[in-house]
Amino acid sequence: MRGGQNEVSEAQLRELQTSIETELDCILATKHQTKENAIALEDRLPSEEIHDRNWHLIQDSDICIFEISNPSLGVGAEIADALHLSKPVLALWSGKIDETKISAYIRGKKDSKHTDNFSIEKYANTKEALSLISALLEKGNN
Repeated sequence: MRGGQNEVSEAQLRELQTSIETELDCILATKHQTKENAIALEDRLPSEEIHDRNWHLIQDSDICIFEISNPSLGVGAEIADALHLSKPVLALWSGKIDETKISAYIRGKKDSKHTDNFSIEKYANTKEALSLISALLEKGNN
């Protein structure tokens, strides 16, 4: 979160989160990350508290969806934690961004023989992101 929102804005992330909740009827664990002044609020918390909160959010989730357009070491670590906990992971990135700006290590997980339950997808708009998420949810229900 402290990495900021330089590629996809806080408002765009908030729109995506709201759409996931209302159109796909999902409960999101990380709504706090797109509140007004979220970064300033996070800066007041000890790092251990942020880590432990996010670890438990991942641990308690059925599926983990990450928007990875904004470079973040923390999100990369959270993806690794989710995979370590055998959670299905979908990493989404905005098609407005050159693919080379997305971590090669994260992109490489898609076809790696060492990684299961991982998808990475480019989306053009909220509607397309919702379609990708819906497909993952349907796959999880089969």
